[in-house]
Amino acid sequence: MNEIKNQMYFIEEFLELVKNKQDRKESYDPEYNYAVYSSKDEFEPEMKVFIGDHLDIGENDNEILPDFVYHNKLNYMCSDENIQDVVDLAFRQYADITFSQLITALNHYLEKDEFLDFK
Repeated sequence: MNEIKNQMYFIEEFLELVKNKQDRKESYDPEYNYAVYSSKDEFEPEMKVFIGDHLDIGENDNEILPDFVYHNKLNYMCSDENIQDVVDLAFRQYADITFSQLITALNHYLEKDEFLDFK
């Protein structure tokens, strides 16, 4: 897992890793936890995302971003659990889902806190 963390990906490339479950282990391992960051406010086709450690909470509830995220002024997009849940459910509902549809599903989830139904 460490080889996919702390790297930039095109969103479609990363969604392929999530689809194939290459971003996780079968049993829980905290080393595999990650967060998705971007310079944008929502997911878009062909955008670059950074996969890094989750942000930490410091004194006075201040967010402490990973160094790369802070220095490159990236925004937190979602957690590993969010992207995995959206992608896994979308593929269970519709095996031929496109990357464009996955991006729509991710944005829908992040905006409304509900899954987009592909049935």
